Amino acid sequence: MGLARIAIAVLAVLVAFGLLIIGGIALWGALTGKGDTKQSSAATSAPSGATDTKQTDRASAPAGQDGNTIAVHCLAVQCQVFVAGPGANDVQFNGNLSQNETRIFNGTRLTVAVQDASTVDVTINGRQQTKGKRGVPATYEAPSQP
Repeated sequence: MGLARIAIAVLAVLVAFGLLIIGGIALWGALTGKGDTKQSSAATSAPSGATDTKQTDRASAPAGQDGNTIAVHCLAVQCQVFVAGPGANDVQFNGNLSQNETRIFNGTRLTVAVQDASTVDVTINGRQQTKGKRGVPATYEAPSQP
């Protein structure tokens, strides 16, 4: 009877330790952004000369759900990008993209704001948007009905 109690206590400690390790790995991935899923570059609408394209499907819409698809491709060394949905607290991305990095966002009534419009290529629902002037901020809005 004493041996069974010790075995149960050891098992409980091992399970708790395992959960602690898994939680730490998940936290580290969330803080460093290493949890992003990579997809093939063939699915992007990036220019044909782009290499090492990373894609992230931040807010993937289930199949059959109406929504917009916005692809943001960074052309400069670093591009500051902000993407939000229709809600006041619906921020999908707020940060920097590296050169040749592409992020794809899905949702209804999306808004993309960039610091320098000349540093990004923006495609909304498969349609390339006009590039802005150098050093001028720009805002791109996806329609409420694609």
